[in-house]
Amino acid sequence: MSTHLSVVGTVATAPRLITTAAGITFCTFRIASNERRFDREQNQWVDGETNWFTVNAFRTLAENADRSFRKGDRVLVNGRLRVRSWNSDQKSGTSVEIEAEALGHDLRWGTSRFEKQHRPVEPPAAAQLAASNGFGDPPHLAEHEAGEHDEPGSEPGSGSESGSESESGSGSGKADELLLGDGFVPPLAA
Repeated sequence: MSTHLSVVGTVATAPRLITTAAGITFCTFRIASNERRFDREQNQWVDGETNWFTVNAFRTLAENADRSFRKGDRVLVNGRLRVRSWNSDQKSGTSVEIEAEALGHDLRWGTSRFEKQHRPVEPPAAAQLAASNGFGDPPHLAEHEAGEHDEPGSEPGSGSESGSESESGSGSGKADELLLGDGFVPPLAA
């Protein structure tokens, strides 16, 4: 049985991205988490004990953590707790690790902007066959490109519907939303 926990702390070491010989990517960094409590005798907030954790993330989570976190960032870590005893030469100790399942910035101390990553996916065999037989775009794509969903008074195909391109920041707008339900995955931006 594993123990799940959530920890709020400060990234204490720069994240390191490592790829194993088996091709598995992982990211590791340490966080410091301390409690603040109000001391009634001193009539002020004081720092309590600091707990140190090594955070390990794997695969896509590791890659995104390496791109997102810097030393000094306040973060939230959710994952499985691992407590291990170690011995080396004349030293011994205990390491406390969290195998991360979810990571994020602590928005109490700043802002963050989520950027969804699109991974290239091979089109299904039927779509490849249709493309090779010369069939055109799917009907819902052709309708959107013809300006069916544009606002009145705008140029057909101008994409002026409620600013979806500028709001999403992805540059793909409603066309992606229309197509995602059909298994369409937009290509990565250059």
